[in-house]
Amino acid sequence: MAKLYVYPKRGESFTIPFEREKITFGRSADNTLPLTDPFCSGHHAVLTMDQGRIRVRDLGSKNGVFVNGKRIQGEVEIRSGDEILIGQTRMSVDRKLLFNVEVSDGPSPSTSFNTVMKLNDILVKPESRTTTRAAPLGDLEKIRSEHRLFAVMSEVSKALLLHRPLNELLEHIMELISQNLPMDRGALFLREGSPEQLFPKVVRINDKSLAGQKMQLSRSIVDMAFEQELAVLSRDALSDPRFRARDSIITAHIKSAVCVPLWDNEKVIGIVYADRTSLTEPFDEEDLKLLTLLANLAAVKIENARLVERALENERMERELALAAQIQRDLLPRGSPSLEGYEICGLNLPCFEVGGDYYDFLTIDEDRLGVIIGDVSGKGVGAALLMASLRASLQSEISAGYDLAVMTSRLNNFVHRSSASNCFITFVFCEIILKTGAVRYVNAGHNPPAVLRPKGVIERLGPTGLCLGMFPASTYEIGASRLEKGDVILLFTDGLIESRNKAGQEMGEQKILDFLKRNVKRPAPELVKDLEAQFQDFTAGVKPFDDTTLVLIKKTS
Repeated sequence: MAKLYVYPKRGESFTIPFEREKITFGRSADNTLPLTDPFCSGHHAVLTMDQGRIRVRDLGSKNGVFVNGKRIQGEVEIRSGDEILIGQTRMSVDRKLLFNVEVSDGPSPSTSFNTVMKLNDILVKPESRTTTRAAPLGDLEKIRSEHRLFAVMSEVSKALLLHRPLNELLEHIMELISQNLPMDRGALFLREGSPEQLFPKVVRINDKSLAGQKMQLSRSIVDMAFEQELAVLSRDALSDPRFRARDSIITAHIKSAVCVPLWDNEKVIGIVYADRTSLTEPFDEEDLKLLTLLANLAAVKIENARLVERALENERMERELALAAQIQRDLLPRGSPSLEGYEICGLNLPCFEVGGDYYDFLTIDEDRLGVIIGDVSGKGVGAALLMASLRASLQSEISAGYDLAVMTSRLNNFVHRSSASNCFITFVFCEIILKTGAVRYVNAGHNPPAVLRPKGVIERLGPTGLCLGMFPASTYEIGASRLEKGDVILLFTDGLIESRNKAGQEMGEQKILDFLKRNVKRPAPELVKDLEAQFQDFTAGVKPFDDTTLVLIKKTS
């Protein structure tokens, strides 16, 4: 049985077994696990388990859900040891988080027993020495110190040259710091979440006698490093008012501590803390400078690693979107049906971010044609695959004796079973009786198709039921219309009417309908070609955000 380890910002951690299909989180009392967390929404997130696979989904929370420091979109799969952040509450599935670290409120700041240095005073390189005169003894000591810093920084820079995954890099950074700055304990914190907070990512315990103790850091010292961008040294932590009230300091006999910002040359992304208990010598100003320089180097490398990971993620998304676009193209008809008395044309203009548009023509029998258009909510491969599944189910339902309303209800139940709760499909199915022009249709929450008559009258084929997949066991009514000679039906997805120009204006329905009114007597292929040209002219210079699909049917005799 899976276990969920929960680490609130305040109070003790606890464990709950994953005995049900889902666990909901949020401030509201009706959640499976109510959280007294001011940064949680009422219904913030849900964990679901299906055949041993665990997923987390953001329920539209204000501050988001973070997995391993990254804000998720929609639903993602969780693996053992992944860290989930909901508000200020951390969680992990099947593996404890190893960091027994807490930032605690302490007494007001005081500088009686501390060295506090501004970040710029340490990071600015010393002026180059051009004189050849013998240096005074004090200057020689300073030069030796600078040479030592330079040698350590050079070695650490070489050790950080190769790219590593972020979690592995953080461990490597803490190991390098520990090697070059002897310590009994240390911790590296990064800012994460919304609002951003400091969370321990790596903890180093070199004195094994301290392994079972909680590491408590004074909030005043952490704030000096994180908020004020100061490097802080306490030579005598037992006497320092910032530490004095902390029982753990007295128990551990901490002799000195340092805390410095992780500065990436633009902002502070975290802090590094270290203390000494058993080591004889306390930290000194040279140690403080060294740790500050190492932290600066580490911060730059961390940000570079994040940029690499984002680039790899973007590359993966581009491949996924390209695959989704190919799936979509494979769903669409290879050509338009050639039928006596009718002109039928379809057009699909995919954008890079795939929206799951679909249209099709299905021969029901010799006298009936099914015309379909649909749009999946969401984007990417998931949307394209869901539409592919709908297409397969639809084709299996079509036969000479099919029932349109029953078929649509079955499709609705299939989509509801096969997709997440926030995923649905808008859908129109028009059955055209070819000899008479009679039209029977269902409209499951889609943009109402427009029937244009030669005298300028427009009839809309409005909704006859809810979008597919919104609720189980939905029922659908059958609408009816009729095509006479010269009439035109336009079916379209919202990508057509919601497209925008450089000024941010929407194309809208009226512009399209007015064009068709003026040109209803022209052949259908010409109308579709001109509509495409108008669309391209209107959106010129603007990257499309959704697919654009339309089907135009004209009765010619």
